[in-house]
Amino acid sequence: MTESTSTPPASRGLRSDQVAGLMLIALALYVGWMNRVYPLGTLAEPGPGYVPLILAVFLGAMGLLVMIAGGKSMPLAVMDWRERWRALAILAACGFAAYGLERLGYRITMTALLVFFIGVLERKHPARVVTVAVGFAFGTYYLFATLLRVPLPVSPWGV
Repeated sequence: MTESTSTPPASRGLRSDQVAGLMLIALALYVGWMNRVYPLGTLAEPGPGYVPLILAVFLGAMGLLVMIAGGKSMPLAVMDWRERWRALAILAACGFAAYGLERLGYRITMTALLVFFIGVLERKHPARVVTVAVGFAFGTYYLFATLLRVPLPVSPWGV
């Protein structure tokens, strides 16, 4: 008697969650390594390296949990990579934001980033895109820079 199953045979390679967990662990190790130059201090008087080290340990622990639970996720070999261009576009937009923040100022950079995300990637109506992008950029600037007095970059044109 033969038994038919509808599940594909298990792949022996890494699974997507296991790769993500490994990346989190690698990032935690990098942060921990870079944090070695800062003094830790004590529990009563923590130094500048105290919180980054705690965050690195937490990130590593979460990466380990993701890795352990990742045995149920899809194997990398059978994953559908159709959204890879979208992911690369988001990564490039984040790189633009990191580069442009000091050069273009907070309000212009956030407006451009939101126009790209909502208008280009999500293809929403242009009036809504402009309203949300400008409202969010200028509203959060007012909240943080004016009300909370957090210094945010201003463009060379004063915007």
